[in-house]
Amino acid sequence: MKKEVALIILLAVALLALLSFSQHFNQKSEGDARKAFNEDLARNYPDADSWSIYGITKIGEGGDSYYLLKAWVSYNRSTPCPRLMEVDYYYPTQSYLRREQDIVNNCRVCPGQPHCVILYAEEAIIASHTYVGGERVQAFIDTNPGVKPTATLLSSWTDENGNTQLNVWKVDWKGASSDFGLSVYVSQGENMILAVTSLSP
Repeated sequence: MKKEVALIILLAVALLALLSFSQHFNQKSEGDARKAFNEDLARNYPDADSWSIYGITKIGEGGDSYYLLKAWVSYNRSTPCPRLMEVDYYYPTQSYLRREQDIVNNCRVCPGQPHCVILYAEEAIIASHTYVGGERVQAFIDTNPGVKPTATLLSSWTDENGNTQLNVWKVDWKGASSDFGLSVYVSQGENMILAVTSLSP
């Protein structure tokens, strides 16, 4: 009888150890999640100009835990009307694998919003030629097919009168074979073009 009890206890301990060991190896790592998301982005957005994972959050603990990952996917970044999507991804797969949402699309920035903060380079590119004051830029784009924009957020910018503004987008428009271009300065928080200047070679 004592041998049977000892054997049962020994089997129970072995079973618990085996379950614990298997749970430890079944847990997915952040590296596994990032790898799966990169593979999914490459497979589902092969025509995108770029994508970048900007957030990884572990939700829950133990065997029930999963990761929520977020990425930006950008299209047509070198055109006057780029598109930016946010993609959410769950790993391991939950009830759905991926969720997409357009952040910038249809060549419009903050439609119907009197107060707008330009957060993304794609928005700055569109604002640089569609906002009031961007008519010269639009004419330049129309008469110079193939010009490409480059957007950079400056922490500060000083205009020709010596006035300094904080958080200004600089959008440079230049063609590959052209020595001439334009620089457009767009306020990040005031929803307006501050200046358009000639871009020297």
